[in-house]
Amino acid sequence: MMTVTDAVIYTCLFTIVLITFSLQSSIKQLEKKIKRMDLSLSLLLNRMEIEVPSQLSDRVKQVALDPYRKLEAIKLYREETGTGLREAKEAIEEFIEHNQ
Repeated sequence: MMTVTDAVIYTCLFTIVLITFSLQSSIKQLEKKIKRMDLSLSLLLNRMEIEVPSQLSDRVKQVALDPYRKLEAIKLYREETGTGLREAKEAIEEFIEHNQ
């Protein structure tokens, strides 16, 4: 037999699960919107021939130019900026692509 306490606990857990799924869905939608906005901004800047200065330090750039030190460049960029792995990887790969 289920007690009142058990029912409250199950209700709370169920609510937490629902909120978690809802938040994950919202986060994914926001990420998609940000990507679209980033693409639009990049297209506008290219169309207007505006060069965006690199956020990479000279030290990170130097390491990133060596193809065997890409991971080291990503780690260094993360240390300097505090960004996440994905953002750091994208920044380094973009720099490498533009400098080949």
